[in-house]
Amino acid sequence: MKAAVFIDVDWTLTDFNRKIGSRVVGVLERLVEKGFLVSFASATAFPIVYGLARYLPSSGVVVAENGGVVGFENALHVLGNIDKERVIRVAMEELGCCLEDSWQNMYRHVDVAFVVKRGVDPSVAVSRARSVFGGLGYEVMYSGVALHVHPPGINKGFGVRKVLELLGKSPERIIAIGDSEVDLGMFEVADFSACPSHAPEEVKKRADYVASKPYSEGFIEIAEKFLLS
Repeated sequence: MKAAVFIDVDWTLTDFNRKIGSRVVGVLERLVEKGFLVSFASATAFPIVYGLARYLPSSGVVVAENGGVVGFENALHVLGNIDKERVIRVAMEELGCCLEDSWQNMYRHVDVAFVVKRGVDPSVAVSRARSVFGGLGYEVMYSGVALHVHPPGINKGFGVRKVLELLGKSPERIIAIGDSEVDLGMFEVADFSACPSHAPEEVKKRADYVASKPYSEGFIEIAEKFLLS
């Protein structure tokens, strides 16, 4: 099998407004035509990522909920569990000043998502959430779009490993492309990792290549420079 490419969605495949342009679709199509396994690896809920994989050029394999859920050959694999109702209740009672419940939670299985309220510094919200949920045995991460609470060990790298297990064969290389701390888990699994130019410094330091352009333009640059040349 040729290389497997795991690609974050929000602000990696999308522009700043979280729209996927025709040039991105063209690059994905070329990757599939060249024989790459193209997988979307996202923090969002499974139905959203699966829908993208159905309607955009891809190999139909998805990693959702920051690695907590994997979609493979039309089957859903839930890789952990969480007391979702308790997490939401605690968040609203103790962190209601900082967080709002996400509509996606009705579709989520392992990773519970919250929106940081407008005017609140995300770093403050993350720090407070880690203090609260760390005591309950959960981890907290911030994707730049939402704050995520999940069991220890759940990350995109964990989801990527599950995909490789389900494939039953090893690709020539594993490539990971993403823009936030939730992508670092799959960077650790990858043979080569890259990020767009707008990624935080922590992500840039861990990436093998940092694009000169942000958002989807950075993804296009990475794909054309390293995968399609």
